[in-house]
Amino acid sequence: MSSSRSSEPGAEPGFAPVVLVCGPEATLRDAALAELRERVLAGAPRDFNEDRFDLGASGFDPLAIVAAARTLPVMARARLVLVRGIGEKRAEKFLDGALLEYLESPLATTCLVLEGEEVDKRQKWVKRVAKIGQLVECTGPTRPAEVRRWIEARMRQRGLRPGSGAAAALFDQVGPELDRLALEIEKLALFAGERGELSADDVAELVGQLRARAVYELALVGALANHFRRLLRARELRPLEAAEVQRKLGVHPFAAEKLVEQARRFDLRRLKVCLDAIRRTDFALKGGVPIGPRMALERLVLAVCA
Repeated sequence: MSSSRSSEPGAEPGFAPVVLVCGPEATLRDAALAELRERVLAGAPRDFNEDRFDLGASGFDPLAIVAAARTLPVMARARLVLVRGIGEKRAEKFLDGALLEYLESPLATTCLVLEGEEVDKRQKWVKRVAKIGQLVECTGPTRPAEVRRWIEARMRQRGLRPGSGAAAALFDQVGPELDRLALEIEKLALFAGERGELSADDVAELVGQLRARAVYELALVGALANHFRRLLRARELRPLEAAEVQRKLGVHPFAAEKLVEQARRFDLRRLKVCLDAIRRTDFALKGGVPIGPRMALERLVLAVCA
């Protein structure tokens, strides 16, 4: 994890007035945020001195973020305003407008924290943050030996007592992605319970079972993707009739009738949205996002049925 900090006079109350936390691994970003929160609030009541915003959420108000940043702390020396989702398209209005205006004269008792996966350092607001505040670039270990040491440290942090080869076994099963490793360590902590002991055999057995179980979910998502691609192809046909679907898609007459019946319930935009949700679920099930298979499938159902 690397950090650069402005050295302008008068900007050292123990924290920078604005901090940009970025990096591809959510686990590392969360750790950086936790450390920053502890430093800024220092035991102060969080209910009065911490506000959170998500620029990816619909209907967010840029002026509300600025108002929170300009609010004085209550029974504390400072307050924290956390803004997530800075990489979202809808965030541009805030970043290029209200944020830049606020950064011309930020409140010294507020630490405004901007968090996201990656940023373009050529952008004007990023340059302004770098000038008056702090950039925290969260980068983790890359070499296998370093990743194994990170795994063991994370296990101990979660109250586990890893035996010889336990960290190496998890690395062999999961790979170097820290978010996936952190998720598996949480599961292993639940498995170990209060005893905390964890052997290499425990890791191989439990993580292996979870991987085998995910095969069913992946097969299900694959079948669903195939079906929605057919629905999209059918919806694009003119006329949308069973005979045309049977001829173009090469399906059984009964299947063609069912495809027409279902395709008429969606417009093209909605079908593309559903396919994108299926793609994201497939990515999550393959470990691209640190959530469990059940949560991934539940999100897919909500997205398709919305």
